Amino acid sequence: MDTFPIITTKRLKLRKLSERDVEKYYDVMSREEVMQYYGMNRLETLEEAKQIISSFQKAYEMERGLRWGIFLKDTEQFIGTIGLNHLNKAAKRTEIGYELHPDHWKQGFMTEAVEAILSYIFVELKLFRIGAITFPANESSNRLLRRLGFQREGLLRGYLFQNGKSHDAFVYALLKSDWDALNEEHEVDERLSYTDHLTEIIKKAEREGQFDDLPGKGKPLHIGNSYGNSYESQMYKTMKDNHVLPRWVELGKEIDQLKEALQQTTGKEKQRKIKEINKKIKTYNYACPPTLQRNKVTE
Repeated sequence: MDTFPIITTKRLKLRKLSERDVEKYYDVMSREEVMQYYGMNRLETLEEAKQIISSFQKAYEMERGLRWGIFLKDTEQFIGTIGLNHLNKAAKRTEIGYELHPDHWKQGFMTEAVEAILSYIFVELKLFRIGAITFPANESSNRLLRRLGFQREGLLRGYLFQNGKSHDAFVYALLKSDWDALNEEHEVDERLSYTDHLTEIIKKAEREGQFDDLPGKGKPLHIGNSYGNSYESQMYKTMKDNHVLPRWVELGKEIDQLKEALQQTTGKEKQRKIKEINKKIKTYNYACPPTLQRNKVTE
């Protein structure tokens, strides 16, 4: 790593921290709400902040870690950091850590930053495993990791020491194979947003309420007497003549029933049902009109 990598996203710029960032870094790391679930005490002096930024540079030079400052791309405003700890390129593994100024919480910035770092880790560094250590009570961070595909592997008892007390920690991990599978699904989702002539016909029919008249819903189709060369009219006539009830209608009912049953399950059984539901949702989204596609279920 001869040159420190600069990473840009839609809204962010991730770059190396320097001494000119000390005060801004201290402003974040001295806040109790930021450090509540961090695993170290909040900073009390600018000198501490300076030393930590210096340690980031040393870790980078020794290829044991990377720490980026997170800046808003449009304004260059510093809002937090994200980085790799315990980097071991030979063993193809590392751990991720991050924090964000409270003024920028719940705006999707950290999700955007983590996604960019995951791409860098698996594509550029060619690592196989990335771990994360969190406080069990830090539900925001735990949700973020799960949403991005990390799996919780266990509980580390008394692993973190902060404010004079030892704390338990969750350990999460994401493997390259997991990440590849998730990106495959994302590519499918992107393809599902493609529109062509038939898609536009379906959208128009839905807006006009024509799906309410499908056979099986108790009302006849009103086609009119002349079909001419209208693709739209011919599609409706064919469906009517063959008494077709699209497969996605039945799938939708099955998904709704499974979601109701999901409320009564916990643990491994709940995870199994979620996988079953998401598999059906994937099939459903291939078949249904684009505006009726459903989001996957998460924990």
